[in-house]
Amino acid sequence: MIKQENKRWWKDGLYFSCKGCAACCGGQPGFVWLNRVEAKRIALLLGLDVDVFLRGYTRNVFGRISLKEKENGDCVLLEAGRCRVYEARPLQCRLYPFWPSLLASPRSWKLESSRCPGIGEGKFWPPEIIESLLAQASPLGL
Repeated sequence: MIKQENKRWWKDGLYFSCKGCAACCGGQPGFVWLNRVEAKRIALLLGLDVDVFLRGYTRNVFGRISLKEKENGDCVLLEAGRCRVYEARPLQCRLYPFWPSLLASPRSWKLESSRCPGIGEGKFWPPEIIESLLAQASPLGL
């Protein structure tokens, strides 16, 4: 829940450009949520039947589909520091770092910037776009 004093602290916009470092793709446990449409798109890109993809690359968590992780916490689709399905990556991945949990306060944004070198650099994201991305992220439970 975003506290009133932190609500829209980013009202002047933010800077972010992906550096392709894949730090957001692993190194710690978590969930990457996807739906059946996204699963089908990823399976197609990998040349797999969707049921084969679901059995091999995903897990059921509280009735939802999440990508599996490797033993080290990396996403199962991360290979040699690159996403194998970047063009078909789930919405959650496409929205990063504009997740409600990361925009809840300046502190959470700053904390994430210590992990992600693209936060605070590069492309300017106006508040209207950030608001739109947050609206897409909220139903995912981020």
